[in-house]
Amino acid sequence: MPIVRIAVRLIAEHRVLFVVYVLLFSVVGSFAAGSIGPMSAAYEAVRPVVAVVDRDNSIISRALTGHVAATSEMVGIADSTRALQEAAAKNYADYVLVIPSGYGDELARAARAGADAPDLENVVSYTSARGALMDERVRSYVQELYAMAAARPSANTEELVRLVDAAQEAGVTVETVDAEMPGLPVTYLVYCQFALYALFGGIAAIVGVGLADLRAPEVRQRIGATPVPSTTFDAQIAGAIALCGIAVWAINAAVGIALYADELARVPVALTALMLVILFALMLVGMAFGFLIWQLGVRRELVHAIVNITAMIISFLAGTWVPLANMSAEVLAVARFAPGLWAVSAMEQLVRATSVTSELAASVLGNVGIVVLFALAIAAAGIAIGRARQAVA
Repeated sequence: MPIVRIAVRLIAEHRVLFVVYVLLFSVVGSFAAGSIGPMSAAYEAVRPVVAVVDRDNSIISRALTGHVAATSEMVGIADSTRALQEAAAKNYADYVLVIPSGYGDELARAARAGADAPDLENVVSYTSARGALMDERVRSYVQELYAMAAARPSANTEELVRLVDAAQEAGVTVETVDAEMPGLPVTYLVYCQFALYALFGGIAAIVGVGLADLRAPEVRQRIGATPVPSTTFDAQIAGAIALCGIAVWAINAAVGIALYADELARVPVALTALMLVILFALMLVGMAFGFLIWQLGVRRELVHAIVNITAMIISFLAGTWVPLANMSAEVLAVARFAPGLWAVSAMEQLVRATSVTSELAASVLGNVGIVVLFALAIAAAGIAIGRARQAVA
């Protein structure tokens, strides 16, 4: 099959693209996974830096201040507009709470009358989530005070604070149970999510650039002079693209297994195998997109731009850059029309599992089937465009 050999040789001549798109993005995926950090057996609560300006000085306001101080590092701040503005602009504290005058009495009256609770003023830091978490703690404490005052209208404020503090001290017993067979590590999940870029964009770029020479007039004339039917020609090109795709998939899979060999050694082999099947399906989509680009006759200079933009969009819609849980319903609706969402959803199912059941395999393979359908649809579009170009020629 001379055309297969020619196509493979042309792709191999651009081996630098394998380094850039495959190895480089594999390293990027490993760095992203490494940013998660190792799992710790001990838990140490982070204490945010908090400032409280108490303009009320009531029993309730002092109790609220004490509740905040118990879980934070308190700093002093002047009760002035300038000081509050500087606290926000210069990030002196993760959270600044301002309790207005008369707040305690208004809260108790509102609860007993069934009215809305008075508002608290606050400044939440923009540099971390610690301030937002502290704000949730403050709101939770105030809601408990409100609920207690509504349930016990005859109780005085001292009794209300005592009851709420007692409820706050009551904790939940937590016991850690070690699973007999651990699941796939989250770091490996992150690596596989970033592999989407290499398997889709990398393969498409390598194929689009590597096979561009087959569109040269002199090469087309030489091929046209040989008795090779168009179907055979397309089949041989598809074979060369398949060899390229399998090579990229094998490199990416081998790097991932080598990087996380210690963690994966404790995981059921079937879970890792299913993850590789998902990556294989993504590889098919990359092959199909590369074939489509080649059939469109895109100039070599434009291949990289088209491939990278498309890969970034698909990676975003898959939840690689932003978790799917943080996306709006409209974005998720659009993401369903891209292969990345289905692949990453299957990956997340594997990470949550500790063993392979028939239900898990059916669900994961169902998502894999949808990804394969995307590949078939893109490949069919490439074949149709190739036939149309031949008819025009």
